[in-house]
Amino acid sequence: MLIAFYRILRFAGQNFWRNIWLSLVTVTILTLSLISVSALSIISTLSNEALSRLEEKINISVYLKPTLKLAEIDSFKKQIEALPDLKSVNLINADEALKSFKERYQNNPLIAESLLAIGSNPLGSSLTIKVSSDQGYQKILDELESDKFKAYIQEARFDDYRRVISTVNDLTGKLKRIGYGVSLVFVLIALLVVFNTIRLNIYTHREEIGIMRLVGATSWFIRAPLMVESIFYAALATAICALIFYPALSALQPYVSSFFDGFDFNLINYYNERWFIFWPALFVGCSLLSILASTVAMRKYLKI
Repeated sequence: MLIAFYRILRFAGQNFWRNIWLSLVTVTILTLSLISVSALSIISTLSNEALSRLEEKINISVYLKPTLKLAEIDSFKKQIEALPDLKSVNLINADEALKSFKERYQNNPLIAESLLAIGSNPLGSSLTIKVSSDQGYQKILDELESDKFKAYIQEARFDDYRRVISTVNDLTGKLKRIGYGVSLVFVLIALLVVFNTIRLNIYTHREEIGIMRLVGATSWFIRAPLMVESIFYAALATAICALIFYPALSALQPYVSSFFDGFDFNLINYYNERWFIFWPALFVGCSLLSILASTVAMRKYLKI
């Protein structure tokens, strides 16, 4: 069994080197296919991360009437927390609101003079509400505008990032469609190239195959080197793709950091943490693609 396995590997290696230029073309096309799939993965990762960051920014700011007492504010907060689909409810009391207001306009003397003239805190408490889903914001706003909350609320404002989210979704959708199209083109080319490579190998070694039949070689033993050769192509293509992929991520990371300003997101770390899924998946997918083309070529041209 070990001798047969060794011979299969040796024959596969001989097939690879005897048609080295065709083998290199095959590996190049498979590599381009993997690069296009990897680029599609990067686009998907960045878009999902961008949408996640945007959703974190969406909130409802509820400004309460300054005349409310502490017990009334607590009662209102409890009623809000009882609403469905809430992620968090953060209370900012009147003193904190005034302090934040002063810090924001500390360089504006007119605002400082106006506060001194009033002599008291004109601001009321406020709530910052985050909802667990984008669709839930409008429902919460409709609830806040109902009659039962009019005695508490001075103003409720929705920081609407939905247009930005819609734009990001539309752009991502277009980029993904382009990526799918490019990937499909390379996959079809790869199928044709692997198919013709195996067909040429069968034609080149037709006399050897005939001799192997005469000495009693099984169909499996004749087909196996061609299948192993296909896996060689996939392994080399995956390795070359990895050698290109990480330098490309390093070049892209400064732009990613600039885009996600204020958030800690490292594209290289993201893929390093998922290498045991990402690269085996690429290798298996590429191997199946090569094996499919090889199987079709052998079925058509290798009469065993």
